[in-house]
Amino acid sequence: MLGSRRLILAGHDLRLAQVVQSHVQKTVGLAPPVVRFEDVPGLLTPETDGALVLLASDSADVLTIEQVVREARLQLSPASIVVVTNEGLVGSRILDQLLPHLSGVWAWSHQMRELGNWARRGTTPGVPFADPINESVPERIRRKLICQTPSLCAMAEQLTIAANHDVTVLIEGETGTGKSFLAKLVHDCSARRDHRFLVVACGTLSGNLIASEFFGHVKGAFTGADMSKVGKFAAAGEGTLLLDEIDALGLEHQANLLRVIETGEFEPVGGNETQNNHARIIAATNWNLVDAVERGTFRRDLYYRLHVISFHLPPLRHRPEDIGPLVRGMVARYSTKYGKKLFGVDSDAMRTLEAFPWPGNIRQLENAVQQAVLTSNGNELKLHHLPPMVHVKAESSIIPLPTANGVGTLKQNRESNERSNIVRALEKANQSRTRAAQLLGVSRVTLYKKMKKYGLLPREGSGPSLYMTGTHFGTD
Repeated sequence: MLGSRRLILAGHDLRLAQVVQSHVQKTVGLAPPVVRFEDVPGLLTPETDGALVLLASDSADVLTIEQVVREARLQLSPASIVVVTNEGLVGSRILDQLLPHLSGVWAWSHQMRELGNWARRGTTPGVPFADPINESVPERIRRKLICQTPSLCAMAEQLTIAANHDVTVLIEGETGTGKSFLAKLVHDCSARRDHRFLVVACGTLSGNLIASEFFGHVKGAFTGADMSKVGKFAAAGEGTLLLDEIDALGLEHQANLLRVIETGEFEPVGGNETQNNHARIIAATNWNLVDAVERGTFRRDLYYRLHVISFHLPPLRHRPEDIGPLVRGMVARYSTKYGKKLFGVDSDAMRTLEAFPWPGNIRQLENAVQQAVLTSNGNELKLHHLPPMVHVKAESSIIPLPTANGVGTLKQNRESNERSNIVRALEKANQSRTRAAQLLGVSRVTLYKKMKKYGLLPREGSGPSLYMTGTHFGTD
């Protein structure tokens, strides 16, 4: 039996929507769901090949429809899209410009037959639109991942377990790899989704402010405490609290956090009244906490409490299949924000973005895409719109062996392998040269000389503590 979600109506005019819905029901024997324009992006996936009817009853609807169509085409959605308008909008300049991206534009009620014939074709077997209300947690997680970061679909089962069970979660990964996105996904797919999702950036707070940020304070608790403050644990209520850069906490604050996790109790700074925590805790870190435990800078018992379910996010340079979906989503968002008319990304531009190593991960990618959209013109994001650094670096990120026969001498192969080993060691050591030298079994001076030889040191003017390569960046 054909599902009605193979055909969706979207619009703000309920009267028009009900009339069209009734006509489609009489024609094909089922009543398609009616959604708002703003709901459409969340229903589209790279797999959905259903039929989407956008209803335009006034000029404001036409402008919104343009945005919906742009986002659908930027995301390479296989859905078939038509627009049904009232007679007054026939010949609209914007709708005429959208024609290459649509299956049709029909006026109600003169072209009811065309709509009926198209609706019959639109309900043939295939992949229906998402149903956010009735879909299961695994389906919702998979849909979110496949639309944005398909490489992480392998985590879907573990993410489902994390969403369904009220336990602490630890997310590890370099800065900008998407740890906040993953934490929010767990929250949005859990029983706590109707409550608040709050973030505490532990790395940005000085030691004496962390306790106040966590637990709040009473008036007069310290100099400058002119009024009482509610901390994030209390403000989160029964929602989720993401503790970002958890590794930045000092041992004293780690002890306070351990108490909250174990007993659920805390007191505001300067107060005596014990309060209870009801929020779910997710912790995120840019560092390997096992190393921090071994160095004595992170409590072993707290690590075990946080490590009930854990996820490691690989850097973007190891997830090239995610770049396309991420870029298209960013272009759609910034195109709307800056009033651009982008419907696609040029293949040369996308290949260049995929070739760039993105040392700053998703955060750097988003900055580059935002700049590109700002400087763009026309209907497509082109290679020359990208920041110069991106295509220059992308072209030089792979160092070829200078051979005529493609085999390479033993020396060239050895040096290529040595450079790769140094890069991997730096990545494993979270970019610390001292720890990387220990992993490689060489002195720090030897590692420095090797990095200089292979072009892994900072360029002049880039600062003494930051190096940049074709594959990564980091500090000493």
